[in-house]
Amino acid sequence: MERAVFRFIEHELFSYERTKREIQELREDIISDSSAPRDSIPSAGHISDTTARKAIRLMTNTALTRMTRTVAAIDRAMCRLNENHRALFELRYKQALPWHEVCVMIPVSERTYFRMRQELVMAVGREMGLEN
Repeated sequence: MERAVFRFIEHELFSYERTKREIQELREDIISDSSAPRDSIPSAGHISDTTARKAIRLMTNTALTRMTRTVAAIDRAMCRLNENHRALFELRYKQALPWHEVCVMIPVSERTYFRMRQELVMAVGREMGLEN
């Protein structure tokens, strides 16, 4: 795997919790948006149903779609990996602990930590369609 792709996936892993919050906030913003006036006369091609308009915005928002796919890929990869990989994900990427503390807490050797980290990133990359 190329170094840049590896770094990108790690960035997504570190951003996992923030991305989940952003998805929720964006969905809430779209659902609670009442910017369209209710008294306006719909023009050709205009959807007057506010619920349908919000549903379409939820389905077509590119940022929301990308973030949702990323979180889903990470979740799928975590389901396929073993308990030590999930512990590494929790400690290193969610809690942002240094790698040497993760080694002590799991407990694994440094070599095993870096192998597991690579396996985790590769699994997420496969789920994201970035690695074969």
